[in-house]
Amino acid sequence: MCSRSAKGAGLVPVHDDDAPRPKGFPLRAEGRTGWSIFDNDVAYPIAVLLRSALDHNRATMRAFCLRNGVDHAPHGKTTMSPELFRMQMDDGVWAITAATTWQAMVMRDCGVPRVLIANEVVSPGEIEWLAGARRDGFDVTCYVDSLDGVAVFDQVLGRLQPDRPFPVLVEVGIPGKRAGVRTTEEGLTVAGAAASSAHLSLTGVAGFEGLLGARGDRSAIKVVDAFLDQIVDLACEVAGRGWFDPTAEPILTAGGSAYFDRVVARFSRADLGRPHRVVIRSGCYLTHDDGWLHGTSRLGETGRTGYPEHLIPAIEVWGTVLSRPEPTRAIVGVGRRDVSFDAMLPVVKKVRRRDGSAVEAAPPMRTVALNDQHAFIDVEEETPLAVGDLVGLGISHPCTTFDKWRAIPIVEGDYRVVSVARTLF
Repeated sequence: MCSRSAKGAGLVPVHDDDAPRPKGFPLRAEGRTGWSIFDNDVAYPIAVLLRSALDHNRATMRAFCLRNGVDHAPHGKTTMSPELFRMQMDDGVWAITAATTWQAMVMRDCGVPRVLIANEVVSPGEIEWLAGARRDGFDVTCYVDSLDGVAVFDQVLGRLQPDRPFPVLVEVGIPGKRAGVRTTEEGLTVAGAAASSAHLSLTGVAGFEGLLGARGDRSAIKVVDAFLDQIVDLACEVAGRGWFDPTAEPILTAGGSAYFDRVVARFSRADLGRPHRVVIRSGCYLTHDDGWLHGTSRLGETGRTGYPEHLIPAIEVWGTVLSRPEPTRAIVGVGRRDVSFDAMLPVVKKVRRRDGSAVEAAPPMRTVALNDQHAFIDVEEETPLAVGDLVGLGISHPCTTFDKWRAIPIVEGDYRVVSVARTLF
């Protein structure tokens, strides 16, 4: 639960008299838990999290980090869920990663003690809030990638006169992609300015490799490794100049949900002349997916090679077959308002017949298009899929599914609800 009062913070319980009923929840039942997603009064579509899969993925990532001696600061923006934040903190994560100051505010309100903002912060008002939050004991850090960014911090903090410098990491970026310095020389210029500032503490170097892929005859792994080596090279140069805060252990951090194993391999070999902390930031590990990540992640079922651990999909969206308008077409009541579609279209995984029979593996069928509220699914003419049957969809890239739901039930294997994960987007 978040620390502020529900009504004052706008964080309503699942069934609050002053708030609309969450999408997918029962039409009549009032309890948070104990009901089944297949009860007659459930209003579809409904998104669910499979508890056994969540527990498996939590244990898998803990084992991976322990075996490799690295820390984890998962991207909280993936779920923005206080219940899932609590799971991650219970697992011993080093921090939760945010993308914006607003997200960091929400995380602090939800009891997260340390947040890494994996982004630049240049709004004076936001910097004032960050400085005040640190003064009050909130451990928060962000990125810089320009002399202008350093100057904004200097100007605001110079006026506030905080009792200790604000920690920042230099971000290394990818040409044509997101923020970050483009060369080691640029990085050294920014690092030197941060290190010489009376108001900043230079505590590490960061980047994000998840936007990279194969280039020409170079594999994705080779391209990713080269980028990660650029981060290491900058960190070594900064360390050689003595610019890292001597009172803090330098941080090297990167790692989305696809190549975090490469981050471990490249960052662990860095020689900074002193111990350093390697922090991966995989956020989608908790739910994994049935699409792009499942085939790309080195701990995905199809992507893993030589690892004892693996991740399994933990998120599904269920909808009703609304129509079979043609023999080879089914229309299901799940659309862009309900599922991710930025990486891949949903995968049809499971079926439950309208007569209440058990959940079974779906026969061959394929989602070919989505509109706002409908999924268009190609089926074989003889496929026994009737109007009123339920279809369970696996999704790709869970980030953009979470932000479509205000509350997501966590279910046991029989799809009975045992708890609820709220989202605070």
